[in-house]
Amino acid sequence: MAQVLGGHKEALAELFRRYSRLVFSIGVRVLRDAGEAEEIVQEVFFYVHQKVGQFDASRGMAKAWIAQIAHHRAIDRRGFLHRRHFYVGTDVTLLADTLAGNDNLEREIVSRLNRVHLQQAFEELSDKQRITLELYFFEGLELMEIAERMNESSENVRHFYYRGLQKLRKNSFVQSLKENQER
Repeated sequence: MAQVLGGHKEALAELFRRYSRLVFSIGVRVLRDAGEAEEIVQEVFFYVHQKVGQFDASRGMAKAWIAQIAHHRAIDRRGFLHRRHFYVGTDVTLLADTLAGNDNLEREIVSRLNRVHLQQAFEELSDKQRITLELYFFEGLELMEIAERMNESSENVRHFYYRGLQKLRKNSFVQSLKENQER
């Protein structure tokens, strides 16, 4: 790690040779997808290269530090993918209808009405609450990333997030959607 900090190019390559399989296996275990695990490997070693100064040998070995980074990155990525519905399977019957050209007019109308009502529910939020929730749910950003983008403290963004969710949950349309899902 001292050599990586010193700028020796081969030192980072050696770390990669030693620990890339470990990072990949952590990624696969957490994400259950080899392609996503490969992305985690790249992210982790890029992070190690950028933040090598944060490594503290008195707190443990490089292997443990790298494994911890990999685990946290994989957990964050899993949350991102979950919010993007990566792990949700495709409904084959809907896909068959789409491919056969059988549009369900009623489903389309309900979908558009739901979208309009949801937009109205979001309009009831303050600007900062709405932006925070849109960035979190629709762009998949983490709260820390939202704080940076909005130039706000993480505490404020957390406040916008939870207060916005609380307002949305009280919205009559959102409550009716929840009741329909429970049936």
